Amino acid sequence: MADNVLDQIVGNLRSSGSIYFPGHSELKAVRVVGHTPKPDHYIYEIVLDFAEGSERVNAKIYRGKTGPRELATREFQHLVFAHDAAQEGKLEGIPRPIGDFADQGAVVSTKVNGLPLQSIIMKVALLPASGNNNLLQVAAKRAGEWLQRFHKATTRTLAPMDGAEVLAEMEKLCVRAQKDGLPEESTAVILSNAKSALGRLKKNVRFSAVLNEFIPLNVLVAENGIGFCEFAGLSQDGYALSDVARFLAAVEALEKYPFCNRGLPALVQDAFVEAYGLSAQEQAVVATLKMKVLLQMFAQGRTVKASAVRKKVMWANVMKRFIQQAAERSMAPAA
Repeated sequence: MADNVLDQIVGNLRSSGSIYFPGHSELKAVRVVGHTPKPDHYIYEIVLDFAEGSERVNAKIYRGKTGPRELATREFQHLVFAHDAAQEGKLEGIPRPIGDFADQGAVVSTKVNGLPLQSIIMKVALLPASGNNNLLQVAAKRAGEWLQRFHKATTRTLAPMDGAEVLAEMEKLCVRAQKDGLPEESTAVILSNAKSALGRLKKNVRFSAVLNEFIPLNVLVAENGIGFCEFAGLSQDGYALSDVARFLAAVEALEKYPFCNRGLPALVQDAFVEAYGLSAQEQAVVATLKMKVLLQMFAQGRTVKASAVRKKVMWANVMKRFIQQAAERSMAPAA
């Protein structure tokens, strides 16, 4: 199935490549140069060779029985929305849609180059004497600035945050976490500080498009800025602060690896928050939303084969200790 769709995409690019890239003249060849398998899709990298240069595109082809056409249609709509918003806000780093292959269960877009921020974090963690801390700090700062600009470009309105709804979700997560072994005193600290932070929020918060996948693994760092190309989970309306919280939670969760000490995630988080720009009240709310994300990660567990029960248990124990420490450190009552 994927091969048939890929053939259709390649054929379309051969006939319409010059239309998709009007800055070039004669199209010489279209080549598939690699692919990456994912659980529910393949990503193919395709090169279009023109007389005076080359362009690269990515073809994401959904597979399986979970509705490839519906998934591709939704992602294509999200990509068009994000690209249009980026054009209006003069924001670089978002791929341009190429054609419309949603009926074939595929999404094709220009390739965004860059090294995942998580790879940079891991390199610095594993090679602490490499002198790349400044590079990491600059990358985190650029990521914060990029996200802030994206939220600004897609802001719909300012409105009160539904603190009761957020708190209800956290209470459910805490009940489940206790069943999975998280001490009651930890959940008590989490909920107490969540009530305090949400209760003190007097100002309206920004409602904008929310990427939902803005995490170090998906943030691409290049010489000229930040790139991002994961739009399957985008929501056009949501709390902008939830993207900030998810990013910070993903960074903090890296501490569960023994080679990644507390100082490194803190460096990334501080640079990111400073660049994004948060008021004191917003920082308290983000800390609450971050803890909610960590609790969700704990509840979801590690996806492993049924035969690898030992790995799943080990992961749960590591996450349990990590969240316990996070609750004691990050959720301390604000002054």
